[in-house]
This record gives sequence, C-alpha cells and structure tokens, in this order.
Amino acid sequence: MTVCFFDSVTSDMTDDVAVLALHYLSDYMSRYYGRKVLIFLDEYDTPLQEAYVNGYWEELVQYIRSMFNSTFKTNPYMERAIMTGITRVSKESIFSDLNNLTVITTTSENYSTQFGFTEKEVFDALDLLQC
Repeated sequence: MTVCFFDSVTSDMTDDVAVLALHYLSDYMSRYYGRKVLIFLDEYDTPLQEAYVNGYWEELVQYIRSMFNSTFKTNPYMERAIMTGITRVSKESIFSDLNNLTVITTTSENYSTQFGFTEKEVFDALDLLQC
C-alpha cells in the first residue's frame, strides 16, 4: 500500500478503491489494536431502497456484492459484524455470498437482556413523565 492509494481515496473515488479502502482500514486497525475488528453497518438497506426507487438498482447491487465480499466474507481482519436495517436479510440476494448470517429481529429473544428496555423500565419512565 502506497501513498498513491491514500491519495485515491476521495469523494469521487472508483468503486474498487472504496471496496479496498474498507478492507485496508480493517487491516490497519487490526494491526494497531492487536486484535480483529468489529464492523458495524447501520441502515444497510437505505441506499438499496433509494437505488430501487430511483432506477440504479443493478449498478448499486453490483457494488454492494463486491463490498460485502471484501468487507465481510474474505476479510481476515474482521472478528464479527453487525448490520442493521428495516428490510429483512434475504440469503438469496446480495447476501448469497455471505456465510454464517444470523437474523435477529425486534421480536427475537436473542440479546433481549442487552438491548432495549424491560417492561418495568418503560412503566417507571412513564411514571416520571406524569407530574
């Protein structure tokens, strides 16, 4: 990796540079911290919905498949990743190349004690609002 690569990371970079940038960032962070990285992708589906509505679906899907492959499937520097979105993950579409996907919804029991509020906490908060 050279200074030339870093100079190519700009707002108008090519898709290939953007895909490599995420892969290299994982590498650098892994080496700096001495452990594999966690990758969080929030609202992964928003750009896909925009692409579908605005007529550039095929172009974006091609890029997303490449980015997901490099960032999530073949990335030796990644420990695990979390992707959030409102659209359910379909293993037949852009995710078909990814392995070990676990879909956790808002009604899933997985991690229910780590995220959100208990019923008691909700009622306690509502009681505080009633002055």
